[in-house]
Amino acid sequence: MNPAVFIDANIPIYAAGRDHPYKEPCSRILRMVVHEPEAFVTDSEVLQELLHRYLALGRWALGREVVQALAEIMQGLIEPVHAEDVMRAIGLADRYTGVSARDLVHAAVMHRLGSDHIISADTDFERLEGIVRLDPARIDEWADFVLAVPKD
Repeated sequence: MNPAVFIDANIPIYAAGRDHPYKEPCSRILRMVVHEPEAFVTDSEVLQELLHRYLALGRWALGREVVQALAEIMQGLIEPVHAEDVMRAIGLADRYTGVSARDLVHAAVMHRLGSDHIISADTDFERLEGIVRLDPARIDEWADFVLAVPKD
């Protein structure tokens, strides 16, 4: 089991984006990942989400930088999405209407890993039983907890 904290796609998006209240906290989170990588995990769907977003927005030059930077700092911390994760996401979709397919896949991967905390600006995660969303804007309240979580 991996109790690492999951990093959602909106963290690098806000860190690389225009001025926003989440920009500085999300940048701090990515610096935490660089300094304490064993405390964090993400999945391949996050990288796909970033690729899709920046290509769809016609902002590929920035997108390339964001995806490459995240892939580099999360090297060895990016989980694949397995068929069992998709099956669990299907079950979650039956229980939670209005939650995006990507969020359900992230939750399923987290369940497989034994991770119950996600750093995300997306409040939909608060609707999913067994998932604790850590708001990037409140980093000062939870940073010590994240870095103190025992690892395998």
